[in-house]
Amino acid sequence: MNFASFPVICYLLPAFALLTAFSGEKWKRDALAFGGLFYVWVAGGCTALLLMLASAGCAWLQIRLSPRKEGGHHRRAELWLYAGIAIQAVLLLICRMQIGGMQMLPLLICALQSVECMSEHANNRLKIPPLHAFLCYSFDLTRLPCGPVLSFPESEQIRENRAVTAEKIGQGASLCIRGLFQLICLSLPLAQLHGQIASGGSVRTVLDALALMAVFYLMLYYRLKGTAQIGQGLAKMLGYDLPDSFDSPVTAGSVRQFWARFLVPMHDWVKRVLLPPQSAQDAAGFFARTALLFGGIGLLFGRGGCGLLWGAGTALLLTAEKYRKRRILPRSFPAAGRRLLTAVVILLGMGMLGSRSIFDGVACYGALLGIDGIPFSDQTGYLLRTNWFVIAVSAAGLFPLKQLVPEGKARVRIIRSACVYAAEAVMLLLAYSELLSRYLRP
Repeated sequence: MNFASFPVICYLLPAFALLTAFSGEKWKRDALAFGGLFYVWVAGGCTALLLMLASAGCAWLQIRLSPRKEGGHHRRAELWLYAGIAIQAVLLLICRMQIGGMQMLPLLICALQSVECMSEHANNRLKIPPLHAFLCYSFDLTRLPCGPVLSFPESEQIRENRAVTAEKIGQGASLCIRGLFQLICLSLPLAQLHGQIASGGSVRTVLDALALMAVFYLMLYYRLKGTAQIGQGLAKMLGYDLPDSFDSPVTAGSVRQFWARFLVPMHDWVKRVLLPPQSAQDAAGFFARTALLFGGIGLLFGRGGCGLLWGAGTALLLTAEKYRKRRILPRSFPAAGRRLLTAVVILLGMGMLGSRSIFDGVACYGALLGIDGIPFSDQTGYLLRTNWFVIAVSAAGLFPLKQLVPEGKARVRIIRSACVYAAEAVMLLLAYSELLSRYLRP
């Protein structure tokens, strides 16, 4: 059972949201932590639950027992830190082999937070957190399904600044509705469409391959964004202000800028832990750390060797972009052209990440050579024609459409608000209708 299932959306999330809302102030984070553990158990079973408990427990023990980098303990502190990171990596590999797929995303979030806490403690920037507070920080229901990845002090600051207002409740409900629509009405149909296009060796022409890449990217984008917005909206209704996870990545003018906007809190984690600005990184060190990160992401969202190849290729591209001595494009090159080239590069990477095997990935790139022609094949053309509405809405949702509507006049603001409310009502109706039909469908 995944996050986009009827019991999770209609029972688990509302139940623990109400439990948190009506609990006393000191019990609210306990309710969210218990909800996070319950979600992990529902989505991944006892194996996922035990791995989550082992991840957080081992991280806290490492923080509690390890020395800091001061005096004569510098070497020992590094060994303790690397041992703690190795334990988290082993737990992730076990989860990948036993569970796999999106069900291991909560463990990834927990592991990244644990690594940051261990690193901050080793560098004498974090005191030993209480076990209760650390477990609540690790298992927060609003952040566990898809992030954002926060540091322990930042999480505590958000908890201390909690304030419930009517405006926050409205904003949170709006985020939940939008996230639910993107997750149920866009991501799930696109995932089904991607499987139909990729099956049976139907990717033969240039447009077939481009369609496969675009559909996989849209599916991945709305799955992550929809889940993140549901968690962010739930937190906002409870009074917690979580940061946005996406910042219009389609408007990025470079690959580095794209990944910085695609998952903003993850990029912030990379700058804090993996690639801090104060540390001197040569090209080899930058590539090694970046390949480790994107290789792990590729194993999460891709399949075996395809994910690893995509991670290594992305790391190589980012390293070349960062350490190149000459500019590939002149300064006078138009911004629209940079955005288009960035989108093409990202889509080409989706061909390997979304393939079922390395052979399928090579075949997808081979189709781009145009040996079997350029137009859509009959099967792919039929699938795209029957799903044109979902594809059109998904493509339009990539762009910040709100910026096209001026806000200066009061009449325009009123019309805009009315349109937003009407659109969200339609989104909610469509999302629950689709969710219910999928749940009742044999």
